[in-house]
Amino acid sequence: LISSSAKVANRAELSQKEFQLEELEDREECETELWLNDDGTVTIGKSNGPKIKEYRGDWHILETATEEDRPFRMRLSRTYEAGCHTGRNQVGDIIYTLTREFHGNVEMVGDSISVSGRMHGIDDGSLLDCELGYFTMIDAVASEGIEGEK
Repeated sequence: LISSSAKVANRAELSQKEFQLEELEDREECETELWLNDDGTVTIGKSNGPKIKEYRGDWHILETATEEDRPFRMRLSRTYEAGCHTGRNQVGDIIYTLTREFHGNVEMVGDSISVSGRMHGIDDGSLLDCELGYFTMIDAVASEGIEGEK
């Protein structure tokens, strides 16, 4: 029996835990290990998505927010490198950076902490905030009993 109850969590309940981040954007899905650090930064581990060249991330909880406000906030900027230069018709290396903001609610699912909500990004043409997809973060150790490496 799985019980689920929404709540506004505090930083201490989320900090230093390993989470499995699942992102769904368009028809693409990606899973990434990550840790929410005490200082408000994010550490990224293994991912089944495109290879990340470098990243930076931060997170916080809007302490006075309601569930409708989606109090969990995280921003990840990830730089990817793709392409090759093995032949004369090759494009060469392509380096690009994507920034995503995650707005979510914190819930207990059994003994595991879960955060789920919507991903946002800036549309390059209009420079407006757009909803781009959905995400879920699950306490990896509590749900699987497996701890990754930072």
